[in-house]
Amino acid sequence: MTVHHRIDASIHRITTRAFGEVTIDEALEHFDELSADSSYEPNLDVLLDLIDCKTLPDADEIRTAAARVTADISTLRFGRLAIVVASEALFGMLRMFHSFSESAFSAAQIFRDRDEAIQWLGEFDPTR
Repeated sequence: MTVHHRIDASIHRITTRAFGEVTIDEALEHFDELSADSSYEPNLDVLLDLIDCKTLPDADEIRTAAARVTADISTLRFGRLAIVVASEALFGMLRMFHSFSESAFSAAQIFRDRDEAIQWLGEFDPTR
């Protein structure tokens, strides 16, 4: 699978990275793996690193992924989402994902630089 996640409870964050050609089925499988991960806890921030992703999803795939995230709100609740992309085309498609899935996250932003995304997420603040 070309989508992998790591949960770091010390900084209250899920880091998900996608590599190469990623299918919609792999993206949806990732949500299954995340919901089954015993380290998962509600309201974790998410760093979605797509810098090495070579696939450009189409609008239907974006809608499908966003529908899955929002449908799982009862079991997968998230904090902030920082998405990192390298291409302009993927940046535009992920803006659509953000629009369709905004109810699943407390805040979301798309970045072209991983360090800026990490800085935006900052350290975990248990009061938020």
